[in-house]
Amino acid sequence: MTSIHLTSSQQIIRRVLVASIVIFTLGAAGTVVGRAASKEDVKRVRAAAPAAPEVTAPAITIEEPAVELAAAMIGPELVETVIAPELIVPVTPAVRTIEMEVTAYCPCKKCCGPNAQGVTASGKRVSYNNGRFVAADRHLKFGTKLIIPGYAGAEPVEVLDRGGAIKGNKLDVYFDSHTEALKWGRQKLTVTVVE
Repeated sequence: MTSIHLTSSQQIIRRVLVASIVIFTLGAAGTVVGRAASKEDVKRVRAAAPAAPEVTAPAITIEEPAVELAAAMIGPELVETVIAPELIVPVTPAVRTIEMEVTAYCPCKKCCGPNAQGVTASGKRVSYNNGRFVAADRHLKFGTKLIIPGYAGAEPVEVLDRGGAIKGNKLDVYFDSHTEALKWGRQKLTVTVVE
């Protein structure tokens, strides 16, 4: 039999799936048993039975291959039903902050030069993400998400553009019009980098 090596993420998902299948199976069994016994039957049994001694259930061992087979048999359409949302742990992205000089620009020839065509250095059009993106130095690669106070409703925006004057801790935020860009001006801000 071939050995399969799983990443830590895959191992966690596998463990959650195993736990979910066990919980689901026990819950389904409990539902069936619960439906079979009526309230009257329970009252009769309790009244007639002497006090039962405390019983501990034997430990249940789950064979890994059997669980994998069971997981494969339930199919992808049931996986969402089996995995309880409270068992899913969200991954919090790493964040860091940088003090930056943030300037605004627009797609006009004055801001972007005489050959401006409405396309960013990453190849995306300026209309991408409703025109909410930034231009940054190469130390922030394309697609890096930034949160800039006062821009885009404090939602993360991507680095999609570059600029000849953007060096080091400088950043340009994009606006659709020159008037909006002038209104923003130049500000020193604490920018959050979401990684």
